[in-house]
Amino acid sequence: MDSLTQIVLGAAVGEAVLGNKLGNKAMLLGAIAGTIPDLDVLAKLISTDPIFELKTHRAYSHSLLTHVLISFPLAWLAARWSKADVSRTRWYWFWFLGLFTHALLDCCTTYGTRLFLPFSDYQVAFNNISVIDPLYTIPWLILLIAALFFKRNTAVRKRLTRAGWVLSSAYMLLTFFLKWGVHTKFKNTLKKEHLSYENLNSTPTILNAILWSGIAYDDDSLSVAEYSWLNRNIPIKWARYKRHKEVADRFPGESMDVSLWFSDGQYFFDPKGDTARMYMTKFGRMNYDEIEAEKAFLFYSIIFKDSMGNVVYKQKTPRDTEFDYKMAFKQLSDRIGLTHQ
Repeated sequence: MDSLTQIVLGAAVGEAVLGNKLGNKAMLLGAIAGTIPDLDVLAKLISTDPIFELKTHRAYSHSLLTHVLISFPLAWLAARWSKADVSRTRWYWFWFLGLFTHALLDCCTTYGTRLFLPFSDYQVAFNNISVIDPLYTIPWLILLIAALFFKRNTAVRKRLTRAGWVLSSAYMLLTFFLKWGVHTKFKNTLKKEHLSYENLNSTPTILNAILWSGIAYDDDSLSVAEYSWLNRNIPIKWARYKRHKEVADRFPGESMDVSLWFSDGQYFFDPKGDTARMYMTKFGRMNYDEIEAEKAFLFYSIIFKDSMGNVVYKQKTPRDTEFDYKMAFKQLSDRIGLTHQ
């Protein structure tokens, strides 16, 4: 999830574990604990290689084993330096829960979290909530801010923080029900249109849990479509692409291996002579009216061999193009059903 959401979650954990001992300081320390796992982004200072970032982000800093182990020295330091009457055991649970809830929340998004390192490289991704979802974050943030104005152990403060947990948990549960419903709709339309597939993934689009993307694929083809719970009059229309999986054999190496692993099977190639484009589709399309791959998927890689025969891997994002964010947000709003087209 985004940094603000992780700060809010960490602050709520801090209040739940240490609020009666530290008051507002518990929220501050919790916010810090909830931010620590994402310090792996500092790896960008070591290398600007996008493949290196794929390997390091949400890796060991998000691992359950790391959180179990690192919480011991953090608890020892906190107990040694703090003057508050807090046991080392409670300090341990504070740090462990502050770190681990960060990773669990990330598991609910699409990117993938390697929760079980070093035993498994499996990417846990429930795909039930967007990496940025204001309806999940903002109400919880408002309730926590309101709680800051009341003294520790007061009934009002406890009710406000409890309400934050209830609302956020209820919304998270709702996203799982929405995902189940839309997944069923995607399966039904695929069957109705006689489109072959072996795997089907559904994931919410950015900033909401109303408009969902469906990605269905087999060895030969990959299909993408969208469905909005508020804009049901627009039928599910599948855009289909040949996968050209054989292209991967033309560009062997670590970059290709990592790309294939990270995509979790949700990719296709667009070969163009000596060059190929690899589209990782697990985040769905960003342009819902486009069929052409380059315009529909704004995150892709250009792969080719230089004059020395070395494989060159260039990642493209909206930052590398003249991307019209205003247009994109309008299209998102229209497709969700918040505005009229």
